[in-house]
Amino acid sequence: MNASNGALVATLSTDDRSTYDRLAPHIRAFKVGHGVPRSRGDRDELFGGFGASWRGAFVGGDLLVRAVTRGPAGERLPGNFPEYQLMP
Repeated sequence: MNASNGALVATLSTDDRSTYDRLAPHIRAFKVGHGVPRSRGDRDELFGGFGASWRGAFVGGDLLVRAVTRGPAGERLPGNFPEYQLMP
């Protein structure tokens, strides 16, 4: 569990897709995987949040590259920072 009383990532393992579809919306997590482990930024999709559970740059796809490389002077990365919050 994290500060927002939910997980960043979770996995629901079941062979029955209808069971997954019924239960997944009730899991308190930013990302939920179906029968496979999920990790932060493991796909070309947004990963991050504005709650207390996430601080820093959003990652996933091109955002991960931007988060770990030096960009132009004054660049503001999409993310949840103490000074600002910026959506991609």
